[in-house]
Amino acid sequence: MAKTELVSFLDFQFDLSSGDLVRGDKRVGMPKQTSRLLEIFLERPGTVVTRAELQELLWPEGEFLDHEHAINRVIADLRAVFRDNPKNPKYIRTVHKRGYRFIPKISVIPPTSKAMSPGADTQEEQELSVVESRVESSQTESPLSLVAPDSGYPQQNDALREVHPLPRRSLERYRWLLLAVVPMLLIIAIAVYRHRPQPPVVETITVSLGIAPFQTEGSGAEEIGESFRLDLADALAQIPIVRITATNSLNNINRDNSGIRSISEKLHLDMVLLGKFRIAGDRCKVEFELVRSRDSLHLASFQYEGSKDELAGVRDKLQRDIFLTLQGTGKSMQALRGSTDDPQAYGEYLQGRELTRIRDVMALNQALGHYQTAIQRDPKFAEAYAGMAVTHLALRYFSNPIEHQNAAKQLAQQALQLDPALAEAHAALGDVALRSEWNFALSERELRRAIELDPRKSTYHAWLASLLVYEGRFDEAMAEIDRAVADDPLWPLVYSMATYVAGVSHDNNQAIAFAQRYQSLVPDSPESHNQLGWAYFVANRYDEALAEWGRMAEMDKDSARIALEERGRAAYHRGGIQAYALARLEAMERHSPETTRRGNDFDPAEWYAFTGQRDKAISAIQRVISEHDGAAILLATNPMLDNLHDDARFVALVHQVGLTIPNYSLPGAH
Repeated sequence: MAKTELVSFLDFQFDLSSGDLVRGDKRVGMPKQTSRLLEIFLERPGTVVTRAELQELLWPEGEFLDHEHAINRVIADLRAVFRDNPKNPKYIRTVHKRGYRFIPKISVIPPTSKAMSPGADTQEEQELSVVESRVESSQTESPLSLVAPDSGYPQQNDALREVHPLPRRSLERYRWLLLAVVPMLLIIAIAVYRHRPQPPVVETITVSLGIAPFQTEGSGAEEIGESFRLDLADALAQIPIVRITATNSLNNINRDNSGIRSISEKLHLDMVLLGKFRIAGDRCKVEFELVRSRDSLHLASFQYEGSKDELAGVRDKLQRDIFLTLQGTGKSMQALRGSTDDPQAYGEYLQGRELTRIRDVMALNQALGHYQTAIQRDPKFAEAYAGMAVTHLALRYFSNPIEHQNAAKQLAQQALQLDPALAEAHAALGDVALRSEWNFALSERELRRAIELDPRKSTYHAWLASLLVYEGRFDEAMAEIDRAVADDPLWPLVYSMATYVAGVSHDNNQAIAFAQRYQSLVPDSPESHNQLGWAYFVANRYDEALAEWGRMAEMDKDSARIALEERGRAAYHRGGIQAYALARLEAMERHSPETTRRGNDFDPAEWYAFTGQRDKAISAIQRVISEHDGAAILLATNPMLDNLHDDARFVALVHQVGLTIPNYSLPGAH
């Protein structure tokens, strides 16, 4: 198909020469890679485009490390542009194990009837170059402003303004005709004017910005600096023209030119913010440099100095300065919603946030204390309520789950009363609705609202993926987990969550691939070996599973678990995998110490079901439901319970939770 052609399909027109997509009279903004994907589909309408072909065409230089998830993300982005439902598609159909087919019929519009405004230059690469050149030149004009396209209407020629009157007799001859025709012409003219083609609306450019971990110096600088960086990411994400990307994937960035270019290509960053965070006594000095990704060109520098209590002011000033640098002068940025003007309250909040990340009982309880102090100093500090809610959600895994979930719900609701647009609070409510109330519809609404408010937060996509997989909506769940991975592709924990979702989806090959990627990023993590062991186990690759669990026990330096794994492997070699499972059950029934460290590895219902002890498995599940344990939401899709799917008692228990057992013979069920 010739590059100069304008094509039409369903509600859209696409200009292959400029990459402009129009729905009706409005231009639809797309990233460059998404536009290129659409171009590929339009050049091969109705035919299957394989994933291998997409990889070659989208990344001809092989510059992206994880093509599988990058393809999933760009497909998901294009579907979002079309508002296309993958389960009932009108635009893009997935062809199982092959690739994708573009469904609509394509019509080529001749050049003479081209309706798109030729004066609007909206290709993303050209837009970004405009942004960058103006930032560098430090003009007062807004660096993100676009030149309005010409109206396209001809100017009146003065030589045509002189009117020669007709002879009076001729005018009178046509008087009655004119009286009849002129009103009609006026009506037609008004109709034509009202329905004249409008110039397409040009959408605002968005800059993809990554914030690298700070270089730190001084006592406590590393801990406070990382907490401050994460809060700064939330603050800068509120700037309409900025998209914060891959916050957790920049931990190992090399700060030289080649390192910045390399990581930016992998994460599709337009700019990177580098920072130095120094503490000396009670004083802080924070320096930032904004650099362009493709060539590491220095764009701007920012420096702030003050007491530790003034960090909230530093964050707000940097948010404003970044906004003014990108947007130009003459506009103002609203103060951060949900935040605080109290410097000490903000300092307590930062300490609480850092402790919450540790996921240790003592640290989590200390975090609650810091959040509580922040709230006491500023009762309208919405982010502190939300942080406290998330901390309670983490504590429920150690003790009193119902108490912590109730506290989390109350705190999240208080946060939303103060700031209804606080994504973290919506996500917390969604999690409570799912695990405490088994209210799947409410949970989905809250999680989707959190994603709408903070679309690049990979954690929220992973939480939504978990909800969808519990309901047996496997294709949707995998699409969400692919978004989570694509948003933070170098973050180890996103692969841990992805392994879990793929495993529960019964997509064993994908679960193993995710687990292997997780382990490659953190080879010294015992949990990465545990996850890979589970992925192997549910895929019936028992030798590899037991080997991974043995490595995990050794890395944990857990002598009791090491002994259990050795007994289990000996039993396995004598009597097969059932003998290994019985060795685990024996330890659980004796309440041996090795069963307490990683409680999720020793679920009685799972191992009773796996060994064919149905009555004991059903009794264990009944206890889970009677205690309103959050584990009940996993019943319908837990691969370890597959042996119970034909048991009427089990089916009734699944229905009691509000779920149904998926039909694994249907498309999308693995």
